[in-house]
Amino acid sequence: MENTDFLQAVAMLATLKRNQADASERPPAVSAKREDVLKLQLSEYLEWVQPLRAGFLWAATFLADLHIFDQRSVPYAKQLVPMATLRVVLGDDIDLHGVRNRINQWYWCGVLGELYGSANETRFVRDLEQVPDWARGKDGATVPRTIQDAAFVESRLHSLRTRGAAAYKGIHALVIADDAADWMYDKTFDKVQYVDMNVDIHHIFPYKWCLDHGIDDERRESIVNKTPLSAVTNRKIGGVAPSKYMTAIEKAAGIPSDRLDALVSSHRCDPSAMRADDFDTFFVARREALVKLVEKAMGKTVQRDASEGEMQESADQFDAGDDAVIPDEEEPYGDEQP
Repeated sequence: MENTDFLQAVAMLATLKRNQADASERPPAVSAKREDVLKLQLSEYLEWVQPLRAGFLWAATFLADLHIFDQRSVPYAKQLVPMATLRVVLGDDIDLHGVRNRINQWYWCGVLGELYGSANETRFVRDLEQVPDWARGKDGATVPRTIQDAAFVESRLHSLRTRGAAAYKGIHALVIADDAADWMYDKTFDKVQYVDMNVDIHHIFPYKWCLDHGIDDERRESIVNKTPLSAVTNRKIGGVAPSKYMTAIEKAAGIPSDRLDALVSSHRCDPSAMRADDFDTFFVARREALVKLVEKAMGKTVQRDASEGEMQESADQFDAGDDAVIPDEEEPYGDEQP
């Protein structure tokens, strides 16, 4: 987080209190602007510093509960600013079942709708003003703008290629949270195992195999063809066909074929298509499986534009920041270097 993020959260809570205490027709606005940070009084800072410290610590546990375990996997650090203020306003109620489910929906709409990339001050204020009553299920509460504004289309999966995009990180967290398990170790990715197994995001149909078989760049590098796996499993995959590396994994791990198929399925992958080295069938099936994960998280229907042959988005529409090589991103060849 940046040094000003904490003070911005203080300013939001201080201006919210001023707003709620003013009975005039034009109460002061709730604000997250820098000029309001500069206007903070010491007494206001001291009032909110401890509750906000607890709020940001709660935000860290919230992310861990969603299987976001390290800094580079956080989709939007900026979204933690309104999140911490919501924890302060809602108090312990934020962990009640119904409230927590709505907070989860708000969070995933922000991530998968890719809404916190710029011009965040207005959105922060709307979150603070609109989310609490809605999360508590109060009658007449407005559905927060973050949820109203969020949208995801199937073709976005084609253009999500690296950790440069928040939705890329978010979808992999959803895969991990959906009880995905490592193919060599047969262990799910909780926080301890995630670190111990050195988990990273790797190609399912390997980079080298895709090059050798003429798979286009868009699908090869898409999030649809990537999944979280341990470093050991990735080395065993190498650059060979799925049919070959699945056999190699069975021998190396001493795992029956049907159990490996179940582990592969836990990543929303079709083991039959992989054993047949059928990339086209695999890609369509996994794309639909990931769309369903997105729909469940956002509580919204995703338009199947790619399936309908009317792609709204493609990789070449996005800035280099989305497609640039990210430090610590996996080597494309596994243990086989070009």
